[in-house]
Amino acid sequence: MGCCASASTVRPSSGRTQEETDTTVTLLEDTLAETVTTTKVTAGDRAVTQLKLVFDSIDADADGTVSKEELAAAIEKDGSLGAFIEEAGLSLNTDLSSKDGRVSWEEFQKDLKEKAVEEVRLTGGLAAAEGPAHEKVMTQLKGIFDSIDANQDGSVSKDELAVKLKADCDEHGLIKDGTFGQLVEEAGFNPSFRTFDSLNTNSDDRITWEEFEKNLRGTATLEVKEFGEVAGAVEVEERASVACWGCC
Repeated sequence: MGCCASASTVRPSSGRTQEETDTTVTLLEDTLAETVTTTKVTAGDRAVTQLKLVFDSIDADADGTVSKEELAAAIEKDGSLGAFIEEAGLSLNTDLSSKDGRVSWEEFQKDLKEKAVEEVRLTGGLAAAEGPAHEKVMTQLKGIFDSIDANQDGSVSKDELAVKLKADCDEHGLIKDGTFGQLVEEAGFNPSFRTFDSLNTNSDDRITWEEFEKNLRGTATLEVKEFGEVAGAVEVEERASVACWGCC
């Protein structure tokens, strides 16, 4: 690919120099072959991030609050949520409510954070966050894939991938924080060497969505559970928002 150098970068902040970065090396996952340099994420941080994933998935109308009806529907969909709330010693009908009958994010976090931190420390994550995390990963990965697919033919060519990775490099040729290039790097691929061949597992001249998702989903899931977003997804969403603002 030859567009930029591979370098360990830091999530979730961006624009910082190596000198400004206080990092610690952590293993992404037992199945990954390499480590990444990352800011230290505590059990409390991880618990809050995963609680927010759960809260946003319950908030069906995206108004920033959760109604009893939305909560009941979410529990019916995933019983682990109801079990989590009950294990926190709360009643669905009385404790998780406010004067207006809706629960804000602040109230949700206050009521459940202690139990969430305990579960994260014991198991590494919230069972109730697995479904929401998977849904967010698939949505954001597909958004990234579609943004790279410039001619919208449902696949990514070598040239399209090269353009994207080049755009993800700074003026020194290093991968910028919070970009798709960082996702590629954290997934164990070298953004500057044979990236296309690594992702194109069937060795034809296109990367399909299935290949893209298979190679990057595991790392993307870890990123969502740690930071709440897939690297590069916010950038895609911001561009889409600007484009819509300009035409709607």
